[in-house]
Amino acid sequence: MTGKLWVVMPAYNEEGSVRHVAEEWLQTLKQNYPDFIFLALNDGSKDSTLAILNSIAGKEKKFRVIDKLNSGHGQTCLEGYRIALKEAAEWILQIDSDGQCDPVYFDRFLDKASGERIIYGWRKSRDEGWRRLWISRFVTLSAFAATGVWVKDGNVPYRLMHRTTLENLVGLVPRDFHLANILVAVLQEKYFRISWVPIHFRDRMGGTASVKTYSFVKHGVKLFRQLRTATPR
Repeated sequence: MTGKLWVVMPAYNEEGSVRHVAEEWLQTLKQNYPDFIFLALNDGSKDSTLAILNSIAGKEKKFRVIDKLNSGHGQTCLEGYRIALKEAAEWILQIDSDGQCDPVYFDRFLDKASGERIIYGWRKSRDEGWRRLWISRFVTLSAFAATGVWVKDGNVPYRLMHRTTLENLVGLVPRDFHLANILVAVLQEKYFRISWVPIHFRDRMGGTASVKTYSFVKHGVKLFRQLRTATPR
């Protein structure tokens, strides 16, 4: 793997975890892939998340912060992708700001990237309980039913992607697509094929999940319809 790496991290009300997450990933990146830019996108947080991110940026030259109106996790990730692509990123690593994406697996992603263009984490084990596992299974089955594309872990936030797998794809995601990361996963599997790295998904380091269990159930029909409409046949 060669070329500039941009790390895209959306953050919404993560004051309890975001400093630790940023610092542990900065240390890992400096040791394993120093040609990087770390982009944190504050998605309209109402707590001290933005202040914490800005304090890190004041000390770390490679750490950048975007403050934006709330648009949800998936659309915020897409905005990060667009910025990274515009800035000539060769690779984009997406992680979450809640501490569940353990950097201990990063070297495995790097190893895979020598021969693959899209690498996702597959949550083989997880600390967060059966409800979140059920959500992942629900997403996989719903996406397959709507599109005919099987994605093993379509809403996992731990993903490393070459720019060629995103340049034309991001424009296919509607601006009102609520769970945009799921559509990105479907499109990447459909057109490029995803390579998987088994990971253990840690429990959150603080706060609560912005996407609730009931939200996936409530929006299940909408997700199905949006996937059917937005995925080219």
